[in-house]
Amino acid sequence: MSRRIRTLTLNAGGGAQVPGDDYADRIVKLIPADVVAAWVAAISAVKAAQSPPSETIMWIAFAFACIVAAIWTWRKTKIDKQPPAIRQTIVSTVAFAVWAYATGGTPPLWPGNIYNPLIGTFLLIGFSLVSGLLTNP
Repeated sequence: MSRRIRTLTLNAGGGAQVPGDDYADRIVKLIPADVVAAWVAAISAVKAAQSPPSETIMWIAFAFACIVAAIWTWRKTKIDKQPPAIRQTIVSTVAFAVWAYATGGTPPLWPGNIYNPLIGTFLLIGFSLVSGLLTNP
């Protein structure tokens, strides 16, 4: 199954129609769940480590994960003879950053008092609900 958001009802050759993605489908396709899961696993390992890595290493890991989220989404939404899903790739990458923020304040050691669990929760809920309104891949 492609992760690309389908906004139109498609006619699959023999007359059968494939409906476009609804709101819930768009939300699911916009969250790079596999990259988020990898991030949560990495953060759990860091929190369990006897000597956690430096703040710089954590920021590099966060930047790397953002790049992986973008590349992963780009590849999973690629369909022959269709333009790339640039908007979906951008929104999915931002979704990863929102999930990374919402899942914990220790890594990537958010500077100062930028991390707040309540704000993270509200940000995650709000972003997820609003991103589902995206109808154009």
